Amino acid sequence: MRLTAVVLLMVGCLLAAACGLRPAPKPEPRAAAAVTVEGVAVGGLTRGEALAALQGLAAARHVPAVNARFADEDGAIVAEQPGRLLDMAATAATALAAPAGADVAGVYRLLAPDVTAAALAAARPAGAYTTPILDASPGRVENIRLTAALLNNAVIAAGDEFSFNGRTGEPTRERGFRPATVFVDGRHEEELGGGMCQVSSTLYNAVLAAGLKVTERHAHSRPVSYVPPGKDATTYTDKDLRFVNTTRRPLVMRAVVAGKKLTVELLTLPRRE
Repeated sequence: MRLTAVVLLMVGCLLAAACGLRPAPKPEPRAAAAVTVEGVAVGGLTRGEALAALQGLAAARHVPAVNARFADEDGAIVAEQPGRLLDMAATAATALAAPAGADVAGVYRLLAPDVTAAALAAARPAGAYTTPILDASPGRVENIRLTAALLNNAVIAAGDEFSFNGRTGEPTRERGFRPATVFVDGRHEEELGGGMCQVSSTLYNAVLAAGLKVTERHAHSRPVSYVPPGKDATTYTDKDLRFVNTTRRPLVMRAVVAGKKLTVELLTLPRRE
């Protein structure tokens, strides 16, 4: 009798399962009616729906962190600025727990800058080089200043490869570049960005002084006057200056025009605590 009862119970369970007699799933929690997050309506939404609704708010409220930076030729340091990012998961959880009609404040996470003023102040020289600006034509000097400003404060993580062209981009009028003398197949010609090669050559020598690995470098079609023979590095659309930070610490670049000289420095940043 007991065996028969057990068999009947098992058969009943199987039939119930076959007929779909399973416990009904619990309804997914939803935010109370008329709940908003900083004006964004999430009332009646599930967690997943609330997360989707908050994407626009997250983009609008995102403030990137800004690194500390060298400001001018005197080496003045401008302090860093922390950023912020909407914590969507925490914000959605707060919204789902809020009473009807509540306007919930977003939950934000602070974004720490990669480089602080204290780190810049503690940076140690790795390699530097200075070249004279012998051609003081306004277009050339402006191109050198603009290119140096584009390099200034570049951070190169340990093991990363730096690209001069990738950092400076194409010289265009819209970006402020002017016509100036360049070498084309050994001839003097006027082109936008003339003078950029003095910056790349100065950087190349700073890289050599720091003992870093150069992965791409091209010589001019004729000697230049601002660096010794064989120490130049021309750049163009299809010619780049690249090197790898082979040290164990990040490097920061400082490139400035002071008087009639251009200086490019590579400095080692301290280990982050």
